[in-house]
Amino acid sequence: MKKIIMTAVFAAFIAGAAFSEAETGVDLSFYASTRGEMQINFVPQWKFPFLRGESPLTSGNNITLKLDAALSPIWAGLSGDAVLTVFPFLSFTTGAMAGTGWNYDLFGKVPLVGLGLNSRTNADDPNDGVTGNGFDGAVWDVHAGTAVQFDIAAFFPGGWNHVVMQIYNELQYFAYTKARGDELWYYLGDDGMNMNAFRHSFDLFAGYAMPVFVDLAGYQLSGTLPFYNAEAGSGVRNRGYSLTHAFIVNFKINKSWSIMTIARVTNGFKDPITGAYEREWRFDRVQFIATWRIK
Repeated sequence: MKKIIMTAVFAAFIAGAAFSEAETGVDLSFYASTRGEMQINFVPQWKFPFLRGESPLTSGNNITLKLDAALSPIWAGLSGDAVLTVFPFLSFTTGAMAGTGWNYDLFGKVPLVGLGLNSRTNADDPNDGVTGNGFDGAVWDVHAGTAVQFDIAAFFPGGWNHVVMQIYNELQYFAYTKARGDELWYYLGDDGMNMNAFRHSFDLFAGYAMPVFVDLAGYQLSGTLPFYNAEAGSGVRNRGYSLTHAFIVNFKINKSWSIMTIARVTNGFKDPITGAYEREWRFDRVQFIATWRIK
């Protein structure tokens, strides 16, 4: 027992020493959208030097640990990620998320769905088919991904030369504890077509960063494709990628405050109930994210 206690104390000492040397940051974000959504995110992060060398390609190598605690009127969750940067243009991410949601009718008329099974059969009744209420199970995922990024300013230095691109690919297992087999479920007010499955997702971003009040403008294409349901033991067919076009503008108020606006267009299911999986493009929402860099 004495050896175990001494080992634990030594490990805690080493961890404390490492964290004392870390570059730390804390963000507090306030999210809202034209769909009436609201959310607060508290995001502390720690950056540790790792496998750094003398060359420009390895001098910035690091591991970043990040937590994200989220709270909204229909959802609460916590996620954690570790990001390993091995070159200025290459990083690897691994992490997990867990959270729960609840459902209620705003003013007795507007259904707010955070989480629940989808047994909907009536396309004209928005209250039909949501099985579940407050804290009815949990959603969780484990994920791993890689990002490749590029900045023209690395070759042509200058404050006005930051033309940036990033491609991120991720593999994840995404699940709801109340769902079984190929049962469908709702998550954060979406179309209720989620299932417990392995998924591939990607983000492709291209933008221009500027040393002025409007410090970033860009375009992002995102996609998610479920491809294998381990509980049902079969592939997920005929879904196609859920795609989103996002047009992003960020406003830097000062060193501590920034406001990002994101206009989204998605290819949602035209009629999810039929199971035909026909999609149509439609305007989704405009999002507003105010971020306060606490330190």
